[in-house]
Amino acid sequence: MFDDNISPEYLETVNINAVREFFLSIEFKENVGERALILISPFPFLIIGTIQEVVSDYLVIKAEVTNIAELDDEVFRVHIDDIEVFYIEKPGKPKIPNIRDDNYA
Repeated sequence: MFDDNISPEYLETVNINAVREFFLSIEFKENVGERALILISPFPFLIIGTIQEVVSDYLVIKAEVTNIAELDDEVFRVHIDDIEVFYIEKPGKPKIPNIRDDNYA
């Protein structure tokens, strides 16, 4: 995947934030309707919910659970640059647990 012929000068011109935003946007767009877990840096803040859509560089997610119970079931518009960590449920991969379920352990 990596081209050894890429010059260091070229790499200095690449805006890594734009590249990251582009690929995260694609990943979320390809998984609209799937459950996701995201950690957002400013708080830190946790959202587990269903990806609704991607609008420009914002993820719209319908929360099932957050780390602030009063915000559960709300719709959030999260700037993709604020997402530190994410996991999207996919067939054949581990499911995101229901952390509010008393039987979770």
